[in-house]
Amino acid sequence: MRKTELPPRLSFQDAAFANFERASFPMNVGSVGIYEGEIPFGRFVAHVDRRIQLVPRYWQRLVEVPDGLDYAAWIDDPHFDVRNHVEIATLLPPGSDEQLARFAASFFATPLRRDRPLWEIRLVHGLRGDRSAHVAKVHHCLVDGIGGVGLLAAVLDTTPEPRHVQQHHRPDPPPLPDALTLATDALFDRALAQIRLNERIALWWLDPTKAVQSARSIVRGLLAAGPYFAVPAQRTPWRMRLHAPDRLAWQALPFDEAHAVASTLGGTINDLALTLVAGGLGRYLESLGERTDNVVLRAALPVNVRREEHADALGNRISFMLAGLPVGMRDARERFHMIRREVSELKKQRQAAGVEELMERLGDLPPALHALTGRTLTVPNNLTNLICTNVPGPRQPLYLQGHRMLHHYPWVPISWRMGLCVAVMSYDAGLYFAVTADRETPGDIDVIAAGIRDAFDELRTTTIVPEPYRRFMPPAREAPAEPAIEPPVPLGDEALLVLLD
Repeated sequence: MRKTELPPRLSFQDAAFANFERASFPMNVGSVGIYEGEIPFGRFVAHVDRRIQLVPRYWQRLVEVPDGLDYAAWIDDPHFDVRNHVEIATLLPPGSDEQLARFAASFFATPLRRDRPLWEIRLVHGLRGDRSAHVAKVHHCLVDGIGGVGLLAAVLDTTPEPRHVQQHHRPDPPPLPDALTLATDALFDRALAQIRLNERIALWWLDPTKAVQSARSIVRGLLAAGPYFAVPAQRTPWRMRLHAPDRLAWQALPFDEAHAVASTLGGTINDLALTLVAGGLGRYLESLGERTDNVVLRAALPVNVRREEHADALGNRISFMLAGLPVGMRDARERFHMIRREVSELKKQRQAAGVEELMERLGDLPPALHALTGRTLTVPNNLTNLICTNVPGPRQPLYLQGHRMLHHYPWVPISWRMGLCVAVMSYDAGLYFAVTADRETPGDIDVIAAGIRDAFDELRTTTIVPEPYRRFMPPAREAPAEPAIEPPVPLGDEALLVLLD
């Protein structure tokens, strides 16, 4: 195999998600989309088969390198068949959203097979009200929450009339390379990587400015996160050994009103989302009989660090911030301002940039050492209480073969003894929240979803929105604030969490 033909490999971040995976917490990201009308399955399969050529990575499977000489490689699957990835499911009458939730929970909780490309999608029929749904998942090592081009970006359209994509003949790929070829290519790639690292070190010696800037960024980020490392996170009922992430709850709010309220209070949609999540978590803890006075939970907030030139690339380009969620603060406005101040300060301190620099430097270590990082998930997690991710989605309606997508709920995985996480995503006129929980997480997680709604109602009724922001609240705009669901609904991104051009 010539060097120009060597397959792309996992990055350091991608490999971390691949190594972290356990059967009890699959490292998938996914979504549930609900559509008008019934989408014919045969046409849907042909549509996906035709569109998948826009993202060739979805033809490829992950192949491990012998003895961990390098990161696993993406190689064309010689046995690729779209029918192994696209199937149909039909809900029994009455076809409620709660039934869809149970199906989606089971689907997301099942790990993807490593002997084929790492994605699956189900078309769901039988949903009451003449509706269809997609339930889709893709492995986190393949795409992060804001990967610009992904599975759904290829399948969906921005107009009711599908864009034309010509069907090209896909030549039969060669057989998978043998172990000797994989090892030889890995050694070649490692040698090139070492040469590039040596060149970078030499440039640092000649001009240490960049090295100093990198070191300063790492130190500044670690200092900003220092208080969180020094003091263990509050113990929660969901700090536990994980079993299966098969419980979901969701909530939908009108985006325009949410944006107007956040802007009036001097913050962002992200500040508002964290405020509402903190309110929901406080209500949930109280339902379990837990004390919440002065309790501040610690959330890991994924931050997109994807540069403009990589906007359409797959893989992971994320960093993290650690922020406090004052779940014991009952006044929603005070909670909002406290979170806004802290997140703003963390941004000024460039905590996420420091973490990004640190991860880039860790990426210079030999891949064999990275494989050991997966073992860290066996030790207690005293750093964070939950992952809370917020991804901006398309603000216009999307269509699947002419059928408008009415709602789009995200799904993200749980991990590292955190039996609960929250994903937030905007789509069209809605702001969607999805709560994922482990099978053994105590209590009713629908309390969290209801608490998010209650906290929003409190802010909406106590905030006087000035005239300049009222343009975000046009009464004629259709808003999915009240999705057709039957409470309690255990449904839940990363959805595929994609942005369309």
